[in-house]
Amino acid sequence: MSRWHPRNTTRPKPERQLNAKPLPFLVILFAALYALTGYRGWLVFLIGFGGAWLLGAVWTFIIARDLSIVRKIDLAWAHVGESVPEQLLITNKSRLSVVWIEIIDESGRLAEPVRLVTDIEPHITRRRTLNHAFKQRGVYRLGPTRIRTSDPLGIYTLTMRDSHVSTILVTPPQLPLAQLPIPPGGQADNKQHTRQMLAQQVSAEGVRDYVPGDSLRRIQWHTSAHRDTLMVRQLEAAASEDWWVFADLDSSVQSGSGLYSTLELVIVLAASLVTRGLKEHHRVGLTLAGPKLVWMEPRSGPAQRWNLLCALAAATPGDRSLSNLFTLGRSVRTGSLIIITPTCDPFWVASLRGSFPGGSVKVLLVNPTEFGQPIDQRRISALLSKRRIPYSIMPRRLLEEAYSSSGRGTRKRSGEIEARKRFMDQGGSNWQSID
Repeated sequence: MSRWHPRNTTRPKPERQLNAKPLPFLVILFAALYALTGYRGWLVFLIGFGGAWLLGAVWTFIIARDLSIVRKIDLAWAHVGESVPEQLLITNKSRLSVVWIEIIDESGRLAEPVRLVTDIEPHITRRRTLNHAFKQRGVYRLGPTRIRTSDPLGIYTLTMRDSHVSTILVTPPQLPLAQLPIPPGGQADNKQHTRQMLAQQVSAEGVRDYVPGDSLRRIQWHTSAHRDTLMVRQLEAAASEDWWVFADLDSSVQSGSGLYSTLELVIVLAASLVTRGLKEHHRVGLTLAGPKLVWMEPRSGPAQRWNLLCALAAATPGDRSLSNLFTLGRSVRTGSLIIITPTCDPFWVASLRGSFPGGSVKVLLVNPTEFGQPIDQRRISALLSKRRIPYSIMPRRLLEEAYSSSGRGTRKRSGEIEARKRFMDQGGSNWQSID
């Protein structure tokens, strides 16, 4: 059984709106007429309208104190096409019935935000299970939540809003890509070390600027103090089976729109290669430049997989070219470099060896003509062939296959889903409550 972890223990301030706006004026009028004339008829009207006003105010006060709504999701992340259940619990702790209550989900990116109306009796908790199907990668926020109700006479409308949200990350769809050849990496001109890939002989290669994601243990504090900026030791492995995935997110070279665009295919390919590389026991790193630079050192293990998929799920286009991407990080001297790009400009090929002097290179050319781009990549493919750099053309149908099959096989991942639920139970549960 999932444990409950309330995320919000503060009581949202209720907002009361008087619907019968002439009511205060009538109460004052009848009170004045009775005081001036002493006619008991005015007193009857005064008691009737004043009592209704008081009843509405007291009713909404009690309901605001004793009505609560709780939303819960058991997963911190999901795959595209996977159905994510959410539990909605509405509790009325008072002795008064709620004639009607409207729950409004103010989530921005949901295709069908929650919006339902029900009633709730005294000391009753109603439970509702909602299933969210996410058809596109990204970071989704469930909430804020707003509830509306009123007294039985409709004199006041009570609105309570919780600004807290539950966040769920939806990872990109993936393809097997098992038949895609990736040349083995290793230091250039060193055949002996290439045959001994698992020997990681590390040597210092000077210092460079600190990049987010670097280990703090590699900071060279003396040099950092001298240059007044963080510097880290540059390390080089003599031989490596590392995979470095470079994803080109330059907005100026993307074609298509929405779900079917070169950007989405670049991200799907990157996610597929990340998963394949880790399954084949490679250490995998990722570099991409959207609004911010992402440079993730090659590592192995489940944690690295989710870190990489999280970065790809939240990736958005940037304004840095592929050539600029090579210079934003640092020189990669070993391993297998996998470049994924839809660009038609071959300028970046010339700077490739300077940024990656050792190891091997594989280029995946996302075909932009299938996404409406009139210019093809013939100049790039010719230049790559001339320099004997292996490349593959990645057609649009791969993206269509990825999304068409994204909903399949989710039932087979029950063990993975249970593992994610256990992660939530250990402190990551997304609860939001209105007390």
